[in-house]
Amino acid sequence: MSVSDEKDTLQYKFDKYISKVKKLDYISDNDKLYLYANYKQALFGNNNNEKPSLLDRVSMEKWKAWNNLKDISTETAMKNYISKVKELYKNVNKN
Repeated sequence: MSVSDEKDTLQYKFDKYISKVKKLDYISDNDKLYLYANYKQALFGNNNNEKPSLLDRVSMEKWKAWNNLKDISTETAMKNYISKVKELYKNVNKN
């Protein structure tokens, strides 16, 4: 695969947008959960982790967000992640 072909792969784009999201100054909690869940689904597939305690609210929200993506393909999760980061950048440029 040539370097230009590699840049067109979904994995390459996904990795690029992981780096881009770190440069955003502000991301809402809902958007963070969305990105987290799609990131985990893309990298690890279905959530097989034990359900956290209800007392650990942050861990529970993260667990639920990821668990809601059960059976979503790696490719779909990557595309969702990329689309959300693009959307966040568009919103930054509007302000």
